[in-house]
Amino acid sequence: MIETSGNRQTIVHVSPETPADIYPGMPLAAARARHTEVLDLPATPAADLRSLEAMGHWLMRFSPGVCVYPPSSLFLDATGLERLYGGLENFRRRVAQAIASLRVTATVTIAPTPGAAWALAAFARNGSHIVTNDQVVPALSPLPPEALRLDSKTVGVLSALGVRTIGSLLQLSRNDLAVRFGPAILMRIDQATGAAPELLTYLVHRSSIRATLEFEGAIESLNAIHFAVQELTRQIAAQLVARGQGARELRLTFRQPYASPVEKVIRLVRPCRNESALVKLICCAIENLEASEGFVAATLAVVAAERLGDEQAALIGGQEERDAAELDHLVERLRARLDRGVEWGELLESNLPENASRCRDTAGKADAPSARSAVDLLRPLRLLRQPRSIKVIVRPSESRDGEPVSFTDYGEVHRLDHIRGPERITGQWWNGRWKTRDYFDVLDVAGDRYWIFRVPQSGRWFLHGIFE
Repeated sequence: MIETSGNRQTIVHVSPETPADIYPGMPLAAARARHTEVLDLPATPAADLRSLEAMGHWLMRFSPGVCVYPPSSLFLDATGLERLYGGLENFRRRVAQAIASLRVTATVTIAPTPGAAWALAAFARNGSHIVTNDQVVPALSPLPPEALRLDSKTVGVLSALGVRTIGSLLQLSRNDLAVRFGPAILMRIDQATGAAPELLTYLVHRSSIRATLEFEGAIESLNAIHFAVQELTRQIAAQLVARGQGARELRLTFRQPYASPVEKVIRLVRPCRNESALVKLICCAIENLEASEGFVAATLAVVAAERLGDEQAALIGGQEERDAAELDHLVERLRARLDRGVEWGELLESNLPENASRCRDTAGKADAPSARSAVDLLRPLRLLRQPRSIKVIVRPSESRDGEPVSFTDYGEVHRLDHIRGPERITGQWWNGRWKTRDYFDVLDVAGDRYWIFRVPQSGRWFLHGIFE
């Protein structure tokens, strides 16, 4: 990974497979001079920190205490976990296997202090993965001084003085070290050996966002159910505000006394934590709620949430944003009533009409890829999933390139009054669709408008779309 400052590119991180003569702090030009095939990527510290925090939250399944130590380390508090996992080796092995299952390369080491654990994981290649209190100093002694997390300037001076290991460093006078390097080097030594504590800031545990109401008896009244929904939504909205998040998917569960629970899933197009908007959306989802014996409890849980900041309304303009928000709310209400009967349409880059759009099977929509405007191309609103073969009479009849005058679809004859075309669309040879298509926009005598095409290579005709 490289960091760019002005015209200077510096290596800030290297992979384990990198040659030994390439190291952090080295100019990229010098590394390329030694190894022309070196692969460099720009450093993204903010994105790396977010990924590291996400990994830390995921590892909370093994330990409640997880600390992020940038740029690429995590500390897990293993205190008291040996009884839960049947020994520290089992705990270390399970954590290592879980990380490896994510295709992430990591070294997992257990030591009495965070400093010793970090040093052994980063620099001890053939040592023990578990170190006890009386083994800390012997295990650290053969490691280089940078394993104590010292700054590069201090490491460089120690190297110039011939101090190449922590064991050699520990033999020097503490007073001389303090005078020459300051108190920071003594603090790192004491933190690694356990002579001084090192305070860690653990990640806040993310409990699920949910609220539950237990009823005194089975309720069937729609007004009582709406009141319960309002109370549950109020609690959920307060939790979302406290976390700075907005809900993207909600699950409402009603428990019945002698039957299986009834679940309703509400998907939102954009993150939302507005109590009033959520109540209206949930009420749309439970319009047809039925229970023969009533409900004894209700639970509202947030299945998916995203970070949501405060937005300021534009003083002038902003009509496009308001229109987009209204459309999003409409889709959300339709989804609540029709479940998965409503999906977002998305334009794709394809010259074949049947591949130029798709329905997104997700709760939200993303920016569509650049594609041609369907309005400019006069495409029909309704396209058949697969073009349907039809029989066509052309004028002149002896010509394979004549204009259509009528076509027969499912035995029904459509005599054409107006014809526009042809529009030639080439096939995708890389997908085995090398044949071209000549499209015609036609109107029959009954006033119905169709989109048909001819394949010049075979002379066959197909119905592809209907204008509405």
